[in-house]
Amino acid sequence: MGDSDDTEKVNSDDPRIPCQYGVKCYQKNPAHHGKYKHPPKHEQQKEENVGVTTASRKRKLSEHKSDISKETIVPQTKLKRENSPLLNKGDHELSQSPEHNTAGDEAAVPVASTSETSVSKCDSEITELSERAMSINVSDIEQRIVDKFLVKMPEDFYKFYDFCKTVSPNDLSGTFKIVKLTLVGPYDILSSKLDDRNDLKKEQYLTHWRFYYDPPEFQTILNVEGKDGLHFGYWRDEPTENPVFVATNSVNVNCKIVPVADNIFSAVSAYMDTELKRASPFNKMKLSNLQKSLKSYAKKHKITLETNTNSMKAREKRVVARTLHGAGIVVPYNKKTQVGYRELAVTDSKLRKILKNIDETSDDNVREDNLNSLLEVTRLATIAADECDFGTCLELGHDLFSSGSNHVHTMAIQMLAIAYTHLDRPQFLEIIKTHLADRKRGTSPCVT
Repeated sequence: MGDSDDTEKVNSDDPRIPCQYGVKCYQKNPAHHGKYKHPPKHEQQKEENVGVTTASRKRKLSEHKSDISKETIVPQTKLKRENSPLLNKGDHELSQSPEHNTAGDEAAVPVASTSETSVSKCDSEITELSERAMSINVSDIEQRIVDKFLVKMPEDFYKFYDFCKTVSPNDLSGTFKIVKLTLVGPYDILSSKLDDRNDLKKEQYLTHWRFYYDPPEFQTILNVEGKDGLHFGYWRDEPTENPVFVATNSVNVNCKIVPVADNIFSAVSAYMDTELKRASPFNKMKLSNLQKSLKSYAKKHKITLETNTNSMKAREKRVVARTLHGAGIVVPYNKKTQVGYRELAVTDSKLRKILKNIDETSDDNVREDNLNSLLEVTRLATIAADECDFGTCLELGHDLFSSGSNHVHTMAIQMLAIAYTHLDRPQFLEIIKTHLADRKRGTSPCVT
């Protein structure tokens, strides 16, 4: 029989009460040992050895968890706290660190899994924040342009700016230097030329690059250096809607507004076609390469290069009056009831003659007679507006503005105020009032 069998026999024959602490009892009092029996000493040594092994195992497990924590959880927790929108939450709301995990070796495996989840979650949050920041940035620029110019720019406006940056990132003004074309107007907000100019008044933005014959519907975006004063602009019939086409005006030639294309890419491409025909052999190669780049960018971003699109044709069908500038006007018009527009009480040729006599005569009596004739036309246009034919006042207002005569500025404002008010186009009314308050020929229309 072995020692363990002898021990079990001794313990079973011992009448004393077993000590509840067993091998862990630390009592040395003889009275205690006389009343309670304890396991033999070799059992105590065995338990102590087991305790040492268990403690060692726990220590190693703790060190293993600490290593996992240092390699995965801690950096991700830091990343999360630095980038997460939940930074204002208390520490008690964050994920529990692995140091608080009291599970054994098998429970240590999910720690890495939790770390991977944290990484994925943090990456997702960072991406979301980045996209949100970009969205805020873009919308902020769009809103600043609306605040300054009272109209919203279309998508091709921003795409064209992006194209210019790809061609000439360090000098946007030099992108189309070969054809003497520069980005102006609202582009000066994007390029920061006018951004954060606290010294500028709202009126200065509304007249920034607004040429003498530019009505409120026309917003200049490109200027061509030259004696004709050629410039490109978006034309829109409604201030809250996208432009219906890009047009040109040569301010030093006449008041004509000429529709040229659906968007700025197609307008510039068409202009480059014209310039290629008269370019020198040296410049022709450069210009051709630049146009190829523009066409490639437009194709990649699915931007049409047509110069007369279906939308432009559809708009042409809605024109109720051609007007002296030629671009025409569009207003709500019911063909059945014929409500919305009626013709002026004078023909275009007769109106041109009246306006010419008012502006060019040196005889005050002649001017007075023609002004009286014009007053009758405005009176009848006002009656038309009273009967909901608002397009009549709009047409006459545009014609008076396009004449360029400062003798009829007051009448132009009166007609356009009636039209824009009833047509719910207050932005245009504010623009025309600002423009006519300081309309001058032969001056630079840009803010310096």
